[in-house]
Amino acid sequence: MNTEVKSVHPKRADAVLNHDRLVQAAREVFAEQGFSATVHDIAEHAGVGVGTIYRNFASKQQIIQTLYEEAIEKVLAGIHEALEIADPWKALVTFFEVTASSQALDQGLTAMFLGSESSPPLDQTAAGILDAVSPLFDRARAAGVVREGVGVTDILPIFAMLDAVYHLSEENPSLWRRYLAILLDGLSAHDRPPLPVLALDTTAFARRSADRTSQMVCTRPPGGPQRQAQERPFRLPGATATCPR
Repeated sequence: MNTEVKSVHPKRADAVLNHDRLVQAAREVFAEQGFSATVHDIAEHAGVGVGTIYRNFASKQQIIQTLYEEAIEKVLAGIHEALEIADPWKALVTFFEVTASSQALDQGLTAMFLGSESSPPLDQTAAGILDAVSPLFDRARAAGVVREGVGVTDILPIFAMLDAVYHLSEENPSLWRRYLAILLDGLSAHDRPPLPVLALDTTAFARRSADRTSQMVCTRPPGGPQRQAQERPFRLPGATATCPR
């Protein structure tokens, strides 16, 4: 009789809880600050030392990758919810409203959807999102409710424009809805002339999703002050971009 017992080392329950706690803390920090948040920010929010973060994750990038699939699932869930609606125009509007609502509450989700230098490559994901959204545009086009020339790749510039106003007013956090309504009015087919320029093709869409690096990027060198944000796609006249403390 073989009495040899193989040594199995399952992850301790407290280690699992600690890992989940860090993931939740990262989720909340990225939702508020976007990817400019640092590992120090996550550790402080979780109430642990930075060493605890690095015992669970090799880098901030690995934390982002852990949250990445969940973020894309949120986008796809909004698409599937819209596809359940029979009216083609209402379905398209619902997709934009549901997705924008999630992005307005979660800067990390926005960065993952639009692409940033901190998020994983989006080539395959971009193709998957386009495949999922295409039926919404196909139905709207067949019903004659979107203007000539509107295409599925227009979603990237539209959400990029909305990204500029999600946090424009602390007093009115729903201000983005005003500008979404204006943008949607521009998509509708009522007495609209043809659009003057073609939309992005699918290759350009995927490339822009993967390479969009104009997000505000802050770095905090060890033992030194934060560097000033280098780039930001939208800034009010006279405003300055600063890194979160």
